[in-house]
Amino acid sequence: RPASPQHRSQPQLNPQKAGYTPGAPRRQRRVTQAELLRRRNRRRALGVLGVLAVLALGAIVSVNLLFKVTAFRVETFDRTTPADTGIYTEDEIIAALGIEQNSNLFGFSTTDKTLQLQQQFPYLDNVQVDIQLPGTVVIKVSPAREHFACMYSGGWVVLSDSLKILRSDVSQPEGLTVLSCSLPADFTPTPGNFVVPVSYNSLLEGDATAEAAQQSAQETLMQMLDELQAQGLGDGVTALNIMDLSDLRFTYQNRIEVLLGNSNRLDYKIRLAAVAILDPDKGLAASDKGTLDVSYQQTDGEIKGYFAPDEPDPTPTPEPDPESTGEGEGGSDSDASSGDAATNTSE
Repeated sequence: RPASPQHRSQPQLNPQKAGYTPGAPRRQRRVTQAELLRRRNRRRALGVLGVLAVLALGAIVSVNLLFKVTAFRVETFDRTTPADTGIYTEDEIIAALGIEQNSNLFGFSTTDKTLQLQQQFPYLDNVQVDIQLPGTVVIKVSPAREHFACMYSGGWVVLSDSLKILRSDVSQPEGLTVLSCSLPADFTPTPGNFVVPVSYNSLLEGDATAEAAQQSAQETLMQMLDELQAQGLGDGVTALNIMDLSDLRFTYQNRIEVLLGNSNRLDYKIRLAAVAILDPDKGLAASDKGTLDVSYQQTDGEIKGYFAPDEPDPTPTPEPDPESTGEGEGGSDSDASSGDAATNTSE
């Protein structure tokens, strides 16, 4: 006769096995499917963490042991060598980095090193420090040239093409394009820094929303320079004025002042001015001096240029020659008699 479930014998624990404790046998707990799934996921996560730890350790060891600084290379931004480093030498630039041979290739910040070289070598208009595997530090440079002379409260500051401060001077430097722009109130001429002109538009004064929608003074200046160079006027420009973004102007060869107005259709205005100045058949003569206004836009959208020549300087009256007028001992008497005669005539 089969035994009832209540009277089934419980499995006896083997006292020879580990974990045996004397006493009444315990009933084994039934493991659910959810618990088995949790255990499986836990083991899987621990395995993934172990693999990641091994990979991280391998990466650290590889970076510290394999990627060492073995070479330095100075080149231009188009990757040509030898690089034009201006007034500096390649050895000076490499030494200023402060990076030693066989040091960790990833042990420094390329951004910090770039800023360091920009400050230390102001006559490098642009600098960029990069790394090239397996162990080369690449320094890209472009030399700066003195282009602008800008007046500030303490004198004059010399700027490069990209408005980088190269040096300062008490008197106006010769042979540079005079740049008239609004500078920040706390401006300090620190070599290596860049000048950011303050934007001001007299037509939008008090309207911050409209002014924000316009180009900044720096963007307008760069657009003017690009257009002037494209139209063949760049080398002849002797002055640029961006003090007021609604009254842009430049001077060509110290003899023709060109009025551009605002920055609307700036490319067309400069192209029109270039035709008026450089065209030998339809343009101005090489000796003309005056003001060329290309800022006026008609109601139909057409822009025309108007040239107003400067008034010629009056011819000075030549002074009389004392010998020809008979001045001397009796000269005063004759002059006096002449004056008396004139007075009498007028009377």
